[in-house]
Amino acid sequence: MRNVIKEFTAEPFDFKKILDSVEDLSLKNSAKEKLIVILGATSAGKSALAIRLAEILGTEIISADSMSVYKNFNIGTAKPDSDELRRIRHHLIDILEPEEKFSVAEFVRRAKKIITDLNAEKKIPIIAGGTGLYIQALIEGYKFGESDEAGKFFKSRESFFAQTGELVYDVLVIGLTMRRAKLYERINERTKKMFAEGLTDEVRNLLNSGVKPDAQAMLGIGYKETIEYLRGGATLEEAIEKVSAATRNFAKRQMTWYRRMKYIKFFEVEEVL
Repeated sequence: MRNVIKEFTAEPFDFKKILDSVEDLSLKNSAKEKLIVILGATSAGKSALAIRLAEILGTEIISADSMSVYKNFNIGTAKPDSDELRRIRHHLIDILEPEEKFSVAEFVRRAKKIITDLNAEKKIPIIAGGTGLYIQALIEGYKFGESDEAGKFFKSRESFFAQTGELVYDVLVIGLTMRRAKLYERINERTKKMFAEGLTDEVRNLLNSGVKPDAQAMLGIGYKETIEYLRGGATLEEAIEKVSAATRNFAKRQMTWYRRMKYIKFFEVEEVL
């Protein structure tokens, strides 16, 4: 083993070892509901691994991405493509209009019900995504006020985990990491690909359909920079670089967040999964 990112120790990616851990989870006799979580920095391969596991296990995926909930926000959010959505059922994707608000409290409320329903069908659901707060709040059992629609005043210190030292679910938490230079290369390539596949047209069409530039969904990385470009505030090359830089900074913040989640089992990814 070796340190890949500061304060993270990761084993080389080993799919068989992951399958063995999944089998151990499935055989475990417990009163708790079971869950698999796949997290990590953006562009590290979370979705690919989730789909691969879901096909083997015959289960479904719950997205833990604060942007994928919005309809018609596709290219900039790197949603699963139509083929992947046909192969595996995904939850919490395309459930809101662009002007609607979404919060950690709402994510937890919706995800908990899906997890319960799938466990009742003898399926172990897979949560995949990079919004660390959403995942941590769900599996640690954060407390929310009844009127806390924005999810801003959650009480992590009063969570189930803080009080008991246990997670809410019998959960296998898999983290994907990558050498920083390789990760940044992947991010830069994906950003160029998004623009090549029509991100500019996607944003233009959203604006023409009446979506306001200050809508919550439009504040996501890739969308606000493209709006700036469409308004003449930046060249296309400048917009692409701004999106790449913002995404790289986001990846740093993601990994910083995961440092507090000591129960994550990290694997270093060398190539595209």
